[in-house]
Amino acid sequence: MFELFKTRAFADYISDTFQFLKIYGKHYFKNYLKFAFVALLILMVAMAMIGMFYSRVMATSLGGFGGAETFDNNFVTENAVMLIISTVLIIIVAIYLSILNYSYPVYYLRFLSKNANIKPELSDIRTHFKSDLGRLVIFGILVVIIFGIIALISLGIATVLSFILIGLLLFPIIIPLLTTWSTLTLYFYLNQNQSFFEALQNALGAIFKNFWSIIGASFCIMLIVYIINMAVTMIPYMILMFSMFFGIQNPEHYETFSSSDFSLYMILMVIIYCLGMLTGLILNHLMLIQTGLVYYSERENTEHHSLRQSIDEIGTNE
Repeated sequence: MFELFKTRAFADYISDTFQFLKIYGKHYFKNYLKFAFVALLILMVAMAMIGMFYSRVMATSLGGFGGAETFDNNFVTENAVMLIISTVLIIIVAIYLSILNYSYPVYYLRFLSKNANIKPELSDIRTHFKSDLGRLVIFGILVVIIFGIIALISLGIATVLSFILIGLLLFPIIIPLLTTWSTLTLYFYLNQNQSFFEALQNALGAIFKNFWSIIGASFCIMLIVYIINMAVTMIPYMILMFSMFFGIQNPEHYETFSSSDFSLYMILMVIIYCLGMLTGLILNHLMLIQTGLVYYSERENTEHHSLRQSIDEIGTNE
């Protein structure tokens, strides 16, 4: 059985994150993809439409390919409405997915905290999400404003100090700190029904109680996510780029390389980008789950759930 309420050190945050995935991962991501399917589909279609639009514009703007088309103003004019609608859809769906992405693990872990043996039902998570949607929108606005200012100031100072090498050491601390702090704030905000600024204060206090273990574990998880995401997206992206470059540069293929070939490369790049974005969304849950373990470790330290449960079990056995 997975122990959610548990005092953790550096290694525990990492190992328990992967232990969670081992036990609940299939159920967790299956329900997440069901919840986010429509939004993800709309996002991918809108991005594909924009990608195809710009691939056509770029292909017809380059000229010089064998049989290449010339730039078509009518094509741009006729598809301007489609471009605007797709852009608006991307903005709306991206906001919705951001709210869903960050709140889903909060609800999932909340149900597990009540009974780790019963996997949460998607219908229950949906119900809580809908009831909290207004507060989630307010939280999202405040996070962008508050953490945007904090990030601008802290990363700006680190950038200036990087000229004397000190700043380079600050980046691996500041980035995990801001990421963990903002996510942990949401746990306090939703689970304990606190105001934004009360949750903000409590989240920072929880981090500083075990600062180096939490920040170190967060940095490691972020590094793992970054490496996997780069492998999934950059390797095929670079293969595609080199293939296109050498196809253009090769005299034997230059004459036969047309704008339709270029459009095909651009469409493939859009597909790789969409897959990379989907992979990034899924991998980001590693960080969100790890932050959830920070929250429940803090509650264990202050509320002693494990001790109370042990006492209740003794009474039951008797």
